[in-house]
Amino acid sequence: MKPDNRNAIARAAREILSNSSVRELRFLRVDGSANQLELTGRVGSYYHKQLAQETIRRVAGDMQMVNRVQVEA
Repeated sequence: MKPDNRNAIARAAREILSNSSVRELRFLRVDGSANQLELTGRVGSYYHKQLAQETIRRVAGDMQMVNRVQVEA
């Protein structure tokens, strides 16, 4: 995948999360490198961790997703 496409996908994923109705998701970080999207940050539940991943899946295309979001209870 071309670097421009990876950057566009990472930007689109960041925009989707920043416009989320779930406040915690708006502060997560998305980085694109090689052939993967890495999701990092902190949320209060495993549900929100999974929700963040599924929210950006629709723009990830064939990129591998790495969910490094930490759950803080």
